[in-house]
Amino acid sequence: MVTSRTAQRGGPAGPAVPRRSATAPPPWGGRLAVQGLVALGLTVLAVAIRDPRYLLTRSFWLDEGWVVDSVRAPLHQLELLTSSTPIGWTLLLRLVPPVGGPERYRLLPLAFAALTALAAWRLGRMLGPDRWSWLFGLCCGVAGAASAAVLNHTWLKQYTAEAFVAVALALLLAQVERSWSWRSLTAYAGAGIAGFLVSNTAPLVSAAGLGGLWLVTLAARRWSRLPALAATTAVLGLADAVLYQALADNGGTLALRRYWRLRYLSLDDGLGNAAHLIWQRLAAELGSLGWGPWWLAVALIGVGLVTLWRAGLPALALAVPAVGAELVVLGFAGRYPFLERRTAIFYAALLTVTAAAGLATLARLGLSRRAGAPVAVAGLVLVGVLLVPGWARAGRGDIPGQDVKAQVADVLARSRPGDPVLVTFGATFSFAYYWPDRPTFVPNTVNTAVSFMPTFPGRPELVLVHQPGGTRALVEGLDRGLRLGQGRVWVVTGSPAELAALRRRADGVRFVARPGRATVAVAAGAGRYHRGAGADGGGRER
Repeated sequence: MVTSRTAQRGGPAGPAVPRRSATAPPPWGGRLAVQGLVALGLTVLAVAIRDPRYLLTRSFWLDEGWVVDSVRAPLHQLELLTSSTPIGWTLLLRLVPPVGGPERYRLLPLAFAALTALAAWRLGRMLGPDRWSWLFGLCCGVAGAASAAVLNHTWLKQYTAEAFVAVALALLLAQVERSWSWRSLTAYAGAGIAGFLVSNTAPLVSAAGLGGLWLVTLAARRWSRLPALAATTAVLGLADAVLYQALADNGGTLALRRYWRLRYLSLDDGLGNAAHLIWQRLAAELGSLGWGPWWLAVALIGVGLVTLWRAGLPALALAVPAVGAELVVLGFAGRYPFLERRTAIFYAALLTVTAAAGLATLARLGLSRRAGAPVAVAGLVLVGVLLVPGWARAGRGDIPGQDVKAQVADVLARSRPGDPVLVTFGATFSFAYYWPDRPTFVPNTVNTAVSFMPTFPGRPELVLVHQPGGTRALVEGLDRGLRLGQGRVWVVTGSPAELAALRRRADGVRFVARPGRATVAVAAGAGRYHRGAGADGGGRER
């Protein structure tokens, strides 16, 4: 573009050196300073909208306990403890600097949230004409920072990493289309392989991108590109297969497969019912993106796809819907839950950025015409009024579970040496992180979502319940703790439901509970508690 414009200004003897005018772009130093300020602003937005003060002080809950326990285990046990997150995420946790409180590990998902915004911004700048690249970059960057589908899942899981990897692969795919070379293809393949270490969905995005490249290359009959494209496909496919077999395939426990069973797709009830279910989940996913009702999200995504195509990125425009097709196929194959809110966050991020590109196109069409400029500005203000409050509400995500950290602190402050402590299943993994003694991690002996369980050898007074669901194990653990404590035991719970179950089933036991503190269970006639070993604590399993 620069060469052609210069040539137009030049005479027959050659291009003339253009004068700097009032509309000429600022020098490189000024442009870099502006880009640095924009990057800083997007980073601050991505972090601030997620309420970091809340995230960095709120106690870890059950699902996060599965993850954060790995930092208390030796390196040789990482494969055992990496059950619900990719191995790369587990390793990155160890790089979080020892600064701040015990919840500092949530800095990792916050960092990936900021990187998602920056990748979306860089992608947006590639979509519009030069004088409008700032508008496309800003719209995509803000959408990447404040994606409603990702905001309320900034937990200590890989969700923000999956969003970042998806957007980053889209950016690298765009660079391949703009500058076809072995270098750009290598960067795309390398990012796809490295991304698989922190994102379970990286192969879906990279495969869709390669599919788009194949279709565009064959349609344009660019035969000279086929050897490089074939080599990239082979290397990326082989590497993903090896990583899947070596690292990812062992994460699916029986309990986890049963949990996701209802989120798969099936033809058992006929093709019509399956199609209706697909549409229901797709409409719900589109409605959760933060762009209003599903039909408005579809319109913006449609304009965004046209924007990608007209920007010279047809492979990327094909890859976005191709990922959706992959999810349908994997849903019928029983290999991936179809558009479940958490497992589809990566796709929500892609769709959100695509919709933002569509919004930028509509705004540019209005702003580029004097008569339409007021309407475009009013439209952008209206979009902000409608969307920003929803994004802000989503950013205040409520981390589930009770405050295990406060309960542990209460036990440590008020208990006497040797006092028994009953830890319910919902609190077991977080307790293993917050309790000062280092736990020992062993392979699981019960059917849970992860393949390990924490134990405290040599500390019989710490009674950890490892059996999820039901109340029999809870009551048996309470019975053991009461015997050890002669009728008195501290109880650390992970959810109100667990404490309610104990209250219903433990006959003759009084529970003293105060907000923010551990519960004290006292049996009638404390000090003379000698319930028989065969007692089940007040009832049979219901």
